[in-house]
Amino acid sequence: MIEKKVNIKTAKKLIFICFSMFLFSFALIPLYNVICDVTGLNGNTSNLKEKSDINLNVSNINFEKLNVQFISHEVNKQNLEFKPSEFQIEVVPGKIYSTYYVATNKSKSIITGQAVPSVSPNEASKYLKKIECFCFEEQQFKPGEVVKLPIYFAVDEKLPNRIKTLTLSYSFFESAKVSKKD
Repeated sequence: MIEKKVNIKTAKKLIFICFSMFLFSFALIPLYNVICDVTGLNGNTSNLKEKSDINLNVSNINFEKLNVQFISHEVNKQNLEFKPSEFQIEVVPGKIYSTYYVATNKSKSIITGQAVPSVSPNEASKYLKKIECFCFEEQQFKPGEVVKLPIYFAVDEKLPNRIKTLTLSYSFFESAKVSKKD
């Protein structure tokens, strides 16, 4: 009789542990995103999702130039070509610049997705201020459509002098296709 009670108690504990592990696994993604936002881990710039209010004081601009490189990645290259219009531009911290990425839908269907930004080196992510960016919203491309996707940005003049090159990378992910019941 005592063995049966011990077995039931042990089984309840094991079920509780399994259930807790299952819930914890779902909490990991939001927890990871919060840690990345706070620390800038992996160059995460999602804390910049809202348009930045840039208050630039021209008298304080550091005129030492720096290179900003642009790269892109797309998951399905057969359907969508996604690339920057230029590989690198020379910028002066404190000034506003613009460039664009070009997306070409090579498929015969509509492609919907969103670009996810990343900045390298990781430390530089807090100094890159995106004023307007296509990454703020989901994008939709019609079959055969070629679209210019603009980005307006500034690099804070407080960027450490040891950083001479900043790389802005966008990975384009298609939205999951969810079946709709009529």
